[in-house]
Amino acid sequence: MSSQKRFFVAVAALVVALLPATEIAAQRRTQPRRTPPQRPATPAQRPSATAPQQQSIKLTAEDMALIVDGLGFPPQLRAQLAGDESERKAFAKDIQQMLATAEEARAAGIAAQPAIQLQLELSRSFVIAQSYFRRRQEAGAKSMEEIVTKAEAEAFLKEPGQDKQFEAFLEDYKQNGPGRSALVTPERRTELQQQWANVMVGKRKGIAAGVDKERRTQLVVLLQQSRLLAGEYSKQLAPRFKATDAEVDAYVAKHPELDPKESRTKAEAVLRRVRAGEDFSALAQEFSTDPGSKAQGGDLGWFGRGMMVKSFEEAAFALKPGEVSGLVESPFGYHIIKLDERRTQPSSASGQPAEQVRARHILIGYGTPRTPGGPPQSPREQARTAVENEKRDRILDELVKRRNVIVPEDFVVETTIVAPPTTPSQPAAGSAPTGAKPRTPAANNSTRPASTRPATRPRTKRP
Repeated sequence: MSSQKRFFVAVAALVVALLPATEIAAQRRTQPRRTPPQRPATPAQRPSATAPQQQSIKLTAEDMALIVDGLGFPPQLRAQLAGDESERKAFAKDIQQMLATAEEARAAGIAAQPAIQLQLELSRSFVIAQSYFRRRQEAGAKSMEEIVTKAEAEAFLKEPGQDKQFEAFLEDYKQNGPGRSALVTPERRTELQQQWANVMVGKRKGIAAGVDKERRTQLVVLLQQSRLLAGEYSKQLAPRFKATDAEVDAYVAKHPELDPKESRTKAEAVLRRVRAGEDFSALAQEFSTDPGSKAQGGDLGWFGRGMMVKSFEEAAFALKPGEVSGLVESPFGYHIIKLDERRTQPSSASGQPAEQVRARHILIGYGTPRTPGGPPQSPREQARTAVENEKRDRILDELVKRRNVIVPEDFVVETTIVAPPTTPSQPAAGSAPTGAKPRTPAANNSTRPASTRPATRPRTKRP
């Protein structure tokens, strides 16, 4: 499956039902995170302590349709799932692997850890409240006050023990929330307390209304809690996913298109012609694979530090005007760099004097396709990623088999639905970032920002 498809699946499984925008409440949205289960499914779906290999979870096609609905996917993602069988299969596999990893985490005792117990219960509360808010909005509620009144929230906060419950939530929020380690001002604390009270009263009302018994709610709780547990267990799995150099070598041997030898040989030949005195600009126009500078004779214009990939920047700034580098390897390929000029200019960010250089280059690309939307990778990095993906899938598939988690690949995704209503602002819960990746629970902090620059361009803003 392509990286772009993996990214879609990852985003899809992560879209937290508790996270819609907050048009109904004019409060700032905070990102409620982790999503966890307090046995949302029937007892038969849970493995017993004495028979861990018994069938733990079995979802139906109807369940999968409810999951898509309950997670509140935007219309374009629904349409993509509905119209592409491979996307539905990939989504089903992601769900299956995540649920199996979560069951493994339970068996390892992770769910019994006090901090995790808190996050599991918070996630359950958020999902039930979310479902109740949604029900009320569908019934015509236009504001939070119509769902949870200020008086109800204040009365809840005065109940014995709720102050301690809020302090526990606040500590978790400080450690794992979107602004982790940031100072919580008195104003922010008051805002969080009000949001937390709204959610807890909403949960209470939801349970009274039977929302927690609805299959859709149970499934969302299951997925959200499973994401939390899978993310925690991923810390133990991560070392098993790592590729050794020998494994990468073996993969490259089986995939000669990932061997950069031909590109390097070509780059060395061009470098010899540069050093023999041939015109650099003419050679760049003839051989460079950088579409952004090829027509300009390789001219990259002026740039400062932090604007190019590290290896390219270090080589360029080490040159003297008129000097040509040796081969410089980057994720884009092999560069031959010629420095034209140097200058000192006030930085646009700080206003302080900063050194800039004007350089041109000839790029001999690797010739391997770049993953759409992903960062540039050298052929060896591509091989390492492929090996680690294979190991990850193999290990996760073993967990699926051991835990006997069944998720259907064939299910219907409705696209002709009204967009899900917005939800009152809610505080965050759980330690995994909202961008946690369910397809690869062991890499739950992974994000893949898409590059907006050409695949062969060395200019890239470092994170």
